[in-house]
Amino acid sequence: MPDSDFWSRHVFVLFSSDALYRGVHTDMVKRLRKEGFPPVAARALHADPELIDDLYADLIAGQWQTWRYRLVDAVLTLGPAMALICRYEGNTGSRPDDSAHAVLAQRKGYQHPEQAEHGTLRRDFGAVNSIVGLMHSSDGPVESEREAAIFGLTAADAAADPEVAATEIDYLCQMITPHTPEHRDFDQVLAAVRTRVVAALWEGLPVQVRHRVRDRFPETARLGDVGAGAELAALLDGHAAEPLRSFLSCEFEPSAAGGMRMSVADQALRGTGVVLDAWERVVLESSLHFQPLRASRQAVR
Repeated sequence: MPDSDFWSRHVFVLFSSDALYRGVHTDMVKRLRKEGFPPVAARALHADPELIDDLYADLIAGQWQTWRYRLVDAVLTLGPAMALICRYEGNTGSRPDDSAHAVLAQRKGYQHPEQAEHGTLRRDFGAVNSIVGLMHSSDGPVESEREAAIFGLTAADAAADPEVAATEIDYLCQMITPHTPEHRDFDQVLAAVRTRVVAALWEGLPVQVRHRVRDRFPETARLGDVGAGAELAALLDGHAAEPLRSFLSCEFEPSAAGGMRMSVADQALRGTGVVLDAWERVVLESSLHFQPLRASRQAVR
């Protein structure tokens, strides 16, 4: 089959490092099959900065700033990514919206997950924001062929027998699943960090302050809710110096970017002995620039 015909019915998909780090890639493969896009070729690889430069060459030349490079590189350090060729089993019509690439784009969901519809992959599998967004898919046949080649895949790699492809890809998914996958979403990350800060301060807090904190937040998971940081900082007024109070009150959303930098956050945390792990840093720093999907905000809508 000529490559032009092949790529009209096949789409290049990249599961980014955060998908594998969270261990959701296996279920995402199953979901692609259910959606009529069974993967027929796959590779697991460490997507180094040079590969990402090639993938996003047009964006980098046109509008990317250096801080965006740093965010993408931080995601890559989480571990390997997974490159796939997916075969569309539906019918392609004459309209652009009927093409394999357009159908998968719709089922993938909007790049900003807080605006993605329920039932799309990004929304259902918990993309954090548009940088920590689980997956990329090509926009059209030309892009699929080019981007697949960047990650070492061509039409010749596609298995003709779907059962053979499924067996090989499922085993690959098993091999690259982390021993302890990361399960925290944005709110849970923020709650975990704030909880560690409170724990570090706990012995030095007056009893009445401890009681107020405990009464307001009987479940520490609620420390990640929208507005919880400002309340916590107020409760600790006089017992947590700057810049720690600013860190505790920060929502780590784009609206807070002008008043908080990760270097300042690190300085504040170091004073309490709290160190961000790789996932916490990626989630919080990227969400200062790109609106995160927050379960606590969705719950009140």
